Amino acid sequence: MSDFTHLYEKIGYTFQNESLLSRALTHSSFDPKENYERLEFLGDSIVGYAVSDLLFHKNTAREGDMTKTRASMVSKEPLSYLSDLLGFSAACKKRNCALSVKMKCDLYEAVTAAISLDGGFDAAVAFVKRTILLAPHASVDHKTALKEFCEKHKLSYDAPCTSSGKDNKKTFTVEVYVNGKSRGVGKGTSIYKAENEACRAALMSLGVLPR
Repeated sequence: MSDFTHLYEKIGYTFQNESLLSRALTHSSFDPKENYERLEFLGDSIVGYAVSDLLFHKNTAREGDMTKTRASMVSKEPLSYLSDLLGFSAACKKRNCALSVKMKCDLYEAVTAAISLDGGFDAAVAFVKRTILLAPHASVDHKTALKEFCEKHKLSYDAPCTSSGKDNKKTFTVEVYVNGKSRGVGKGTSIYKAENEACRAALMSLGVLPR
């Protein structure tokens, strides 16, 4: 059996039955029978529930807005990022294949299911809530989400930008104002990245995204 001590420290959970975690980290190319595929099916539902519960209790947004936020939080990119961050990608057993974004996403969901089977549903939900916000959700278009929110609630949107540094190494800073009030500041190597980050902060300030 593999030594999973380094993973336990990152995920904040210790397995009683380590064969469950081993299975969750096994691709079908390594073992056609005992792999993560069935676990991923269960984990997908648990991750969705955990994020829904998180948004419901820490968010004042309407159902439609929460649905969009949940979809972005449980999409392949952020879950793939978490598999890299938490060590699942590196620990995955596979043969003659590279891990795709989808496969890394499956690993996160499979580990979630394994925690549920090992320690119960509440332990799995707690794991998701503990880790899901570690992902930067960089692929999410926060600017569009915020502008839609402003249009829906008839609020003004303004995002002035400043820059610093040399031409080839500029850093852009954007401050987002909603109805004349500063709601978020973002920095990045492009105006888009800076504005998107500022809009994410603004959505959190407005209660559309959880803090």
